[in-house]
Amino acid sequence: MPFIVHTMRGPSYKLVPIMVGALTTEGEEQYGKILGPYLDDPTNLFVVSSDFCHWGSRFNYTYYNRDQGQIWESIKWLDYLGMDAIEGGNPADFATYLETYRNTICGRHPIGVFLNVGLWGGGSRGAVDGATKGF
Repeated sequence: MPFIVHTMRGPSYKLVPIMVGALTTEGEEQYGKILGPYLDDPTNLFVVSSDFCHWGSRFNYTYYNRDQGQIWESIKWLDYLGMDAIEGGNPADFATYLETYRNTICGRHPIGVFLNVGLWGGGSRGAVDGATKGF
């Protein structure tokens, strides 16, 4: 939030932080329905942030696809698969990805909520910016 406040300094605005905890896919859909109409208002901006995979024994997650090369390459491949699912805009595809790989994506539930927001906002779909996808 401090970065957003710093970046948006100058114009008057309200910042409404929404904390999302551990939800089921049904819960993500319910919150998506609630927030959906707000996506259609061009004066609203949604920011959802994630640093993606938390890999290692301390996170109880050590998935490694040796076909991808070294461990870091496997993690990159895994994260790109998740990003592709998100960019597709279908919450079911992202949920399937999470179920298949059990990736410990930090922010997976807010991402799931936002994907559902895109489905429930009066026909408009939220833009998913993949421009920052990179290593």
